Amino acid sequence: MTSARRWLLPLVLLLVVLLGWAPPASAADDGPGDDAAAVDRVLVVGVPGLVWGDVDATTTPRLWEMAEQGSVGALSVRAARGTTCLLDGWATLGAGNRARFPGPDDGLPPVPLPTVPLPEDGLGPPPPGNAPTDPGAGEDEAEPRVDTSLSYCGLQERIAAVALDDPAATVQRTADDVGTARFGAEPAALGAGVGCAGVSGRAAALAVAAPDVRLDRRVSLPGEPAELAAFLEGCRLSLVTLDQLTLAGTPGADRTDDGTDPLPRASGLARIDEAVGRLQAAVAQLPGETLVLLAGISEVNDGRPQLHVGIASGPGFDTGGWLSSASTGRAPYVQLIDLAPTALRALGLDVPASMNGQPLRATSDRPALAEAVTDLEHMNVAATVHHRNVGAFFWLVVLIGAATVALGVLVRGVRGGGARLGRVRGAPAALRVLCLAVAALPVATYLAGLVPWERTASPLTSLVLAVLGAAGVVTAAALLGPWRRARLGPPLVVLAVTLATLVGDVLTGSTLELNGLLGYSAIVAGRFTGYGNLSFGLFSVSALLLAAAAATALGRRAAPVRRRRVVAAVVLGSGLLTVVVIGAPALGRDFGGVLASLPGFLLLAMLLTGVRVTVVRLAAILGAAVLAVGSIAVLDWSGPPEERSHLGRFVEQVLTGEAWTVVSRKAQANLDILLGSPLAYMLPVALVAAVWLVRPGGPLRSAGGVAPGGLPAADAAVLRAGLVSGALSLALGAAVNDSGVALPATAAALLVPLLVWLVAAPRSDTPGKGEGEPGAADTGPAGDPSRVTVVSRGSTVWNA
Repeated sequence: MTSARRWLLPLVLLLVVLLGWAPPASAADDGPGDDAAAVDRVLVVGVPGLVWGDVDATTTPRLWEMAEQGSVGALSVRAARGTTCLLDGWATLGAGNRARFPGPDDGLPPVPLPTVPLPEDGLGPPPPGNAPTDPGAGEDEAEPRVDTSLSYCGLQERIAAVALDDPAATVQRTADDVGTARFGAEPAALGAGVGCAGVSGRAAALAVAAPDVRLDRRVSLPGEPAELAAFLEGCRLSLVTLDQLTLAGTPGADRTDDGTDPLPRASGLARIDEAVGRLQAAVAQLPGETLVLLAGISEVNDGRPQLHVGIASGPGFDTGGWLSSASTGRAPYVQLIDLAPTALRALGLDVPASMNGQPLRATSDRPALAEAVTDLEHMNVAATVHHRNVGAFFWLVVLIGAATVALGVLVRGVRGGGARLGRVRGAPAALRVLCLAVAALPVATYLAGLVPWERTASPLTSLVLAVLGAAGVVTAAALLGPWRRARLGPPLVVLAVTLATLVGDVLTGSTLELNGLLGYSAIVAGRFTGYGNLSFGLFSVSALLLAAAAATALGRRAAPVRRRRVVAAVVLGSGLLTVVVIGAPALGRDFGGVLASLPGFLLLAMLLTGVRVTVVRLAAILGAAVLAVGSIAVLDWSGPPEERSHLGRFVEQVLTGEAWTVVSRKAQANLDILLGSPLAYMLPVALVAAVWLVRPGGPLRSAGGVAPGGLPAADAAVLRAGLVSGALSLALGAAVNDSGVALPATAAALLVPLLVWLVAAPRSDTPGKGEGEPGAADTGPAGDPSRVTVVSRGSTVWNA
């Protein structure tokens, strides 16, 4: 048995044991959660456009009272399209999974006022006064009037107001929509689970109008108390939509923050609060227990995506706590898809496998409501600033990376021997400072979260200043410490700060990752805790390169007979810790990260210890990664359903035959990012840098007896081993994660400027430590066969 095989299986087994012992991420929730008492009925109130800035003790006293008595949270309403409109929201709520009403992804541009029925159930000509017209316009008018109510969410609001006479047919078309199918959602699964529902408002019917479901449909909320009580008591499930905010503004060609105007919004909120008061009074008169779930279910008009109000009031949620769920793993964030599982669980019914949401739970650590609402408003500010500006930041990353490579060519020349700009006094030194600053930019986006920029008067400006300040601090640390005298000291400091920041953040709850410019967004709702895909790209390459450097340094200090064992132990130990941090459900929770990072460390150990890399051994490495991930996922799945992370839920999807839906959706997301994400353009920048740096005769290739980048030959070999191992990890990560090429592109934003920094260093032909002559690795005294170098013997990969 070779050395590679001796440590491969024990390493995988130890990894599985460590990850299996990790407590679930949601263990911190100490509220009643899913142990809440069963209820007699559930009332779901959807209020499109409602955000926490609308809830006030004076202007909305009934809403305030409900929030004070119940549990509250920041609700992400993300459906199967970028902006969730009214019908998308109700369809998603009823599916317990992301769905969308059939129609254009990003709304419609303003279109001429239609004169024929819209293609929807029973939709007739627009009612008088629905859109402004010019009474003085003649029949020979050159341009038709433009109806902006059909832009963005306006079309769905029009349909909800005057159509949906056959909600079951609309539910079927929603189920057939390609966006709904990508998530494996089953629209109206909530209604199918309960079997009977009372519905007030046309739009709410999309949540329950499954075949054979008995519906008590009302166009509007009954006015008389006795009639309202009878409506709520008729079925165990009631749904009410309060659409007043959809009438508080007129959609336009350009997006606005909330889609409404101030005065109509205030009037609409007053009517909503009055309706909530009537519902509360009716619920109080009903026998038995009622769980009330109130949600700001969607955006309205031309409003841009943001977080909305989430309130649960009733048994299990009357502690005045924060809301959370296993789908987010973070209080007080919850999702619209969590409401249907919550209702079914409260009614004592089974939650179907098609629902990706998880039942809501309550924690007991919420501050006083006034402070809690202020916190929720700041969470919305942070989420919206991130969501609206992250695309521009990605373009900035690409442009800065391209500029760094271009300046490197101008200073060092195509072959690295120097160019005209390089002979300008101070130009190489300035380039090196710039390279470190650019490499510090990714980690600075996380460190900026230490500043409460979302609480300032100008959040975006404060965020920009925080990022620039953090980048400056990291750059100064790299340049001014005692390590600046070491050939690779400054870039290793940048890598160390990046790794330490990401590890420290996940150990303390991923507070820097959420709404960080390279982190994840609560509005997009792809992840709420642990490592996002872009963070994994930075984490993996930093960990691999630092592990290579540490293993080499410790190996050179060890006795010759122990050198290979020391190097292997350091690399594998570092890899074990890294994979535990990435994959543990209480920490990184990154399914694809474990699958991608473990092979990188195993390959690095082989390269640094001289184990020959073969196809069979590479296959064994990949198999070990699959075994580790599969074991972790099964352990996660074996726990309580409400505690499962996405690893355990994937096992459940495999067992129910829905795994292909997840895989195909991720593959489509990969393709979409390749073709549409700004970060995808970082890959051509990295490709140009690679061609410049490592082509024959390039600055990072050995030439004339001088090792690449002015490094000792042994150090250059270690660097190449780290880069190739990182390339394997990034390639696997791009293949198995839904961020695709954005993952290696983010890593390139860190690595490319550091490689330019290396070639911009002053060239020296004198032997470095560990060299017997320029470019030759020191293998010890002649005839000493026990002396082992860290160069990857047995492979021709590194012959330059």
